[in-house]
Amino acid sequence: MLLSEMEKKSPFRIFEKSIHGGLGKGNIGIFMARAGVGKTACLVYLALDDIVRGNKVVHFGIEKSVDKVRVWYDQITSNLVESFQLENANELREMVEKNLIIMSYMNRSFSIDKMRSAIQTSIHQGGFTPQVVIVDGFDFEHTTRAEVESFKKIAEEFSLEMWCSARTHREGQLINEHGIPAPYSQFEDLLSVIVALDPVKDAIFLRLLKDHDDFNPTALHVKLDPKTLLVKTRYT
Repeated sequence: MLLSEMEKKSPFRIFEKSIHGGLGKGNIGIFMARAGVGKTACLVYLALDDIVRGNKVVHFGIEKSVDKVRVWYDQITSNLVESFQLENANELREMVEKNLIIMSYMNRSFSIDKMRSAIQTSIHQGGFTPQVVIVDGFDFEHTTRAEVESFKKIAEEFSLEMWCSARTHREGQLINEHGIPAPYSQFEDLLSVIVALDPVKDAIFLRLLKDHDDFNPTALHVKLDPKTLLVKTRYT
């Protein structure tokens, strides 16, 4: 299979259709789950899907080294090559190398101002204008509404889509009438798309909680294979 065919058959085409064509510039989307369920895998798969379509991606790994994040990309890229039996595997790897920047912030060194500065530098000095930003590991549980508003302003200022991971817990979190747990319910209006990852037996199901202004969206019918870390196609 060629890259162009893989892009058309990607399960994220189902995902995009479910959220009315995608997240959209200036918006924030989150993948919400307990630790170790598959948030990073979803973010990396989504980033690779964008890269295949010619978009540039900046991945901010918080408390994750560049090498560790790179392993995720290498692993899922290899899984994609094998799963889709890609004939032009080197072309995919070259696209990832050309259209992905990974930035790491260890020892609680991350800040929203640093993120804005890094994006500005990549654009004005590096000639690299991202269409998508991945934020993996930000502590939304202990953030403020003002900080989430700052994320939103960055997405709007640079006209990009921002996808983030959001940690939940097995129990003890209050859930509002829309099914969104605290503390995320306090700033749900700033989040355009909210996806929950539900582990069930040998699969992880993606459940759409918010689709832009719709809090009763249709089912996604997409699941994650915990062994290959790939998003699988429609299930019944």
